[in-house]
Amino acid sequence: MTAGRLQELSPKGLAEGVLSLPSFNGSNSRSAGGAAANAGHSYLNLRGLGTNRNLVLLDGRRFVATQDAGAVDINLFPQLLMKRVEVVTGGASAAYGSDAIAGVTNFILDDSFKGIKGLISQGTSRYGDSNTTRVSLAGGTTFLEGKLRIVGSFDFTRDTGAQGVNIGGKNRAWQSLGQYLINNPNVSASNPASPSNPTLIAGNNVLFPYASNGGLIVSGPMAGTQFLPGGGTAPFTFGANRTAGSMTGGDGSNPSGTGTLSTPLNSKVGFLHVAYGDKDTIEVFAEGLYSRTYITNNAGANSYGVNGTAYTIYADNAYLPSSIKAQMAPGDSFRMGRYNIDLGVYQKQVETQVFRAVFGARGRLGSEWNWDAYFQHGVTKGNFTAANGIITSNLYNAVDAVVNPANNQIVCRSTLTNPGNGCVPINLFGAGSASSAARQYIGGSAYANQTVMQDVVAATLRGSPLTLPAGKVQVAIGAEHRREGLKQVVPQQATITQTGDGARGFPSSLLGTQGAYFLGNSSPVNASYLVDEAFAEVQVPLIADKPWAKTLELNGAGRVTHYSNAGTVWTYKAGLVYAPNSQIRLRGTLSHDIRAPNLGELYLPQAQTIATVLDRQNGNASATATIVLPGNANLKPETSDTLTIGAVLTPSFLRGFSASVDYYDIRISNAIGRLSNQQTVDECAAGNASTCALITRNAGAISVISTPNLNLATLKTRGLDVEMNYGFGLGQIFGQEGKVTLRALASYVAKLQTTTRGSAPIDRASQTPFQATFSAAFDIGRFSALVQERRVGPRAIDSTYTPSFIANNRISPVWYTDLNLTYRLGGSLEGAEVFASANNLFDKAPPLGTTTFGIAPASTLSQFYDVIGLYLTAGARFKF
Repeated sequence: MTAGRLQELSPKGLAEGVLSLPSFNGSNSRSAGGAAANAGHSYLNLRGLGTNRNLVLLDGRRFVATQDAGAVDINLFPQLLMKRVEVVTGGASAAYGSDAIAGVTNFILDDSFKGIKGLISQGTSRYGDSNTTRVSLAGGTTFLEGKLRIVGSFDFTRDTGAQGVNIGGKNRAWQSLGQYLINNPNVSASNPASPSNPTLIAGNNVLFPYASNGGLIVSGPMAGTQFLPGGGTAPFTFGANRTAGSMTGGDGSNPSGTGTLSTPLNSKVGFLHVAYGDKDTIEVFAEGLYSRTYITNNAGANSYGVNGTAYTIYADNAYLPSSIKAQMAPGDSFRMGRYNIDLGVYQKQVETQVFRAVFGARGRLGSEWNWDAYFQHGVTKGNFTAANGIITSNLYNAVDAVVNPANNQIVCRSTLTNPGNGCVPINLFGAGSASSAARQYIGGSAYANQTVMQDVVAATLRGSPLTLPAGKVQVAIGAEHRREGLKQVVPQQATITQTGDGARGFPSSLLGTQGAYFLGNSSPVNASYLVDEAFAEVQVPLIADKPWAKTLELNGAGRVTHYSNAGTVWTYKAGLVYAPNSQIRLRGTLSHDIRAPNLGELYLPQAQTIATVLDRQNGNASATATIVLPGNANLKPETSDTLTIGAVLTPSFLRGFSASVDYYDIRISNAIGRLSNQQTVDECAAGNASTCALITRNAGAISVISTPNLNLATLKTRGLDVEMNYGFGLGQIFGQEGKVTLRALASYVAKLQTTTRGSAPIDRASQTPFQATFSAAFDIGRFSALVQERRVGPRAIDSTYTPSFIANNRISPVWYTDLNLTYRLGGSLEGAEVFASANNLFDKAPPLGTTTFGIAPASTLSQFYDVIGLYLTAGARFKF
């Protein structure tokens, strides 16, 4: 795809245009909000195989990873200096390098650009949020009779983002509806689940029955009493469809709309390329890039105080309202569930700086050979802060507030025995009751300062060693040495083993877990490995210009890679290209590819989170658990075998038309990944003892789930990629030449099956929506219009759901319409143009009733569907 067309598809930037292509189904967008781990960055997920299985290159050269998992944020590439984006699949590891199991995405630079060009635009949603300002400028020139070439660019993006409706965001009707999948209260031992009485049903205004914003007594004779602002009490009104984990309506807390819909960000990217010499002899070059991205992302309320972490309130609590205290005998206690929205919204703040320098040379050897060599040094500094967090032991110590008999002052109970501990008591009875001093005492922000380093030395020789009757044999050989490093610094409190610090009522489910903070606890890392690679690639013309074969070519490649931490591996491919005539070209490839575990997968425990799962061994009860994500130094490399078969059609009877259809079949062995939280629970319930060992229960309820990186046995996928293009003239319209260009892209996944050792295969292809893009571009003189239809779906909510578990497991297809209008100016402003665009023109709301209710604030699948709505952009571009 050309860079210009991708910019037209998404005025928010080149990266968003790439993400709209169907083959990048389910990729991570920089605007993703809520609990998205990579919010603020755009990572490509080719064919749904994961961002770490797609090798991303800039001008054919590696780029330092933007985070520990090895993925590259494509927003860091110079936007206006891009010529095109190439996606290569089928045997890419042998030809392009290790890690390219799904393929290669290569961003090609225009490093010979002369002149100046720029872009300025302003965008906003129909709701007045996610206001995006973009300013880009690029220029290039030559000196010394063309021997010295300089090109550079600067890109600035600021997006105010969009927040959930319950934390000050705009009111989107679909979000205010609060629709989730919930447990059906009518399912019981005497009335078992069936297609007419399924386990899960959709409900609106879904709330917690076990917590309120001001506190709800959930045990003892006063259960069902809630605390109002100011400390008053009232009976708690339970809603309909009530189960242990959810209800519709009533007085409970509502997590919906407490997270970020679209991430606020501020991004700057500067790029410079300098070259001196003559490409026909020898040329030296240098590149430099610096970028800084800062994002803030709200992920919901500080939610300690529910289920297994509910507060234990004792009869002598100094803040306890007298009406409640009067009903309690000395030594009595009750448990209180509280959704702590007034204690601050948990916020992820991420500053990412990327430095990259490249020095190289290229040239020719005789008439048939050319060579290039380069050295690259890249550093990514990522500072991750879990803002508005809570220090767990401080919170539970502060909750246990009593009157000091020596001076009648309210203090923490722990202060009576340790007067210098600094504890500040907290009043949690009623929303907004906590003092600022208490909030400051319990607050704490975990952080992780991460440095990713990459050094690369590579050289390649290409040319033709001989000529056969059918044409020249083309050969490429090369070698690469690479060092990958990762260092992470965290606060000491993030690494301690949780003891509760003597707090009475400290939840037993948290004892022994890592870190003092509510969320964001991670671990220090200092690790690196070395990679040495050598490859050879050949293209051999076998037949040319015969009656039955216009061309028949054999292509092959082999690569040997040595990892200092994983040993030596081989990758290879063999392919044929056959064109019986100029209208049909057939192609096929068999390949063996490799990906070694990256530093993050091996050594880096990810910051722990909190999530809700359905406990299959406890009547599908909703359980909120702490999620621990450890690394695994025992991981083995994953290998894959890939078959691709395709055809390209350019029929002579329909000039301007072309089509390609490609079938792929990929089998990955020892696939590295984490089981999802729900998969871990499900496979334990199915009898997999190894996954049961990853689950910790407290009083029978799930409290902690560990999801380490594992070699998940096998991952199989197969599907189709389709592309069609048709361009034709319209003749004279209003005295101007008219032209139409039609384009269709589609991606269909027929299989996406994971088999974990000890468990039956699970095929989630039905959860991967069929995606297609249809566009029509109209050019009439100086005016252009582009209309695009994007189809997402249909898809299943979950491939494992049976008709008795959910009545409707199908999400209907959603169509999004995009419109882009451009007018090119003339006269003294020749080279300038103004444009306006509308994405999601008809403001389609995302499908609801697709996610199960829990602590997370998302009520739709934001990785697939538009949560912002109609988005309008206007701006100007120029090129002189």
